[in-house]
Amino acid sequence: MTILDSVLLSLLATVCILPYVENKAHGTGHNQVLMKMVYELQKDIIQDKQQLAQLNALTKQLKDEGEKLTEENKKLKEKIKEINHLLHGKIDSRPENGTLHRAKRQVSINGPAGGAMYIRWGRTTCPVEAELVYSGIAGGSHYTHTGGGSNILCMPRDPQWGIYTDGFQSSGHFYGVEFRTAANDPFHKTNANSITSLTPQDVVCAACRVPTRSSHIMIPAHMECPNSWSKEYTGYLMSSAYTHKRSEYICVDSAPEVDEKGGDDKQGALLYNVEAACGSLPCPDYISGRELTCVVCTK
Repeated sequence: MTILDSVLLSLLATVCILPYVENKAHGTGHNQVLMKMVYELQKDIIQDKQQLAQLNALTKQLKDEGEKLTEENKKLKEKIKEINHLLHGKIDSRPENGTLHRAKRQVSINGPAGGAMYIRWGRTTCPVEAELVYSGIAGGSHYTHTGGGSNILCMPRDPQWGIYTDGFQSSGHFYGVEFRTAANDPFHKTNANSITSLTPQDVVCAACRVPTRSSHIMIPAHMECPNSWSKEYTGYLMSSAYTHKRSEYICVDSAPEVDEKGGDDKQGALLYNVEAACGSLPCPDYISGRELTCVVCTK
């Protein structure tokens, strides 16, 4: 029986039945039955009121506990946020291993990891923004030999030997490099001990590194670098003579130094100025017989 039903029955008993019962209280046994019914109805109403009070109390308790849980959940979220903040700070400030630390330091302070490496032919020093890795002397294959390497190397002055046997057992030979400029000598002599001709001076070199840049290029027939590139040095293109065995083309600084211990004509690898020759090379943009310039650029 619901609370509403109990209330309706109670009203019915009060309005209709109770007056009748009072008038007939001493009448018959039927009156006693009616009295019992009213008693039972009142008893049910009391029980329903008690259950309603219990339900109200339980509802209030659940509401209070819900509000408490909401507050605790809010505090928990704040705590998690605080822990994440502290954890993030610790991760950012944790010590790094040596390799990672050096790499990050090089990128953030010195520029791209690795830097731009190039050989400055004809000089023992590097430009202002570059650091000297080592200086040395140029070396390559003899100008009359049909074999061996065609490239020219910058050799350190203090060789470090491994396991060796003195004497020539191998057919691979390596020689120093000398200038051969003859009448067409376009180089400045300001760094060459006041000599009048580079022939037959030994060629020096320097290995240079620009830590703030990552790329380098040698551009033949140019004395300026493209936009956004930095000029390291300018010079003249040189290689072996066309009648000799082939060697690579290198860019020799326009004001070369010479080896203080050199100057004797020892006939090793030889470097000549490179001149343009019309034909497949388009003229008049290029002029036949004119010495080709070059520039080394980094970015």
